[in-house]
Amino acid sequence: MDREAAYVKQQIATDDRILNVGCGIGSLEERFPEHEIIGLDRSAAMVQAAQNRVSAPFVLGDATALPIATASIDAVVFVSTLEFIPRLDAVLREATRVLASGGTLVALVLNTRSEYVQSNLQREGSYFQRMVHRDSDAVTKTILEYVDGKQEFFLGISDEEVFESTDPTTAAISAIVGTPHE
Repeated sequence: MDREAAYVKQQIATDDRILNVGCGIGSLEERFPEHEIIGLDRSAAMVQAAQNRVSAPFVLGDATALPIATASIDAVVFVSTLEFIPRLDAVLREATRVLASGGTLVALVLNTRSEYVQSNLQREGSYFQRMVHRDSDAVTKTILEYVDGKQEFFLGISDEEVFESTDPTTAAISAIVGTPHE
């Protein structure tokens, strides 16, 4: 999570108002104490856990109908979230709706071409088995229908080792960063 947070920080400005969709227990918010960041999750238990952990604002909400004003957010962040949400187009429409003009969408996506993700998809009891979208190339293509941006592979995972990797077969995470189409 530290490397993912560092990557996100490279993509945003210090004074950006950030929405982290699918915040879970607040791991990203914990790493952004100097930023204005709002965590959103559809699970009341996750929002409660995040509130108990970090003093950032957290909202219980649905990514397909964000309870956020139009054009009010500078950066929308998804960290291994989009793969688990069935209505990808609805989520991306909402994310681009809440982004201010020139705002940035940062999506960190589990790379299903990597050995790490493939092995976790096969492992009994792995949360990866809950992935709705198991073709990360298709997820990337869909994201790029909503934003002008680029994809890059940056983080490899092998056993317990985390390392930099731009190789699609070893990079467990890819990032898609862009601004909404005008």
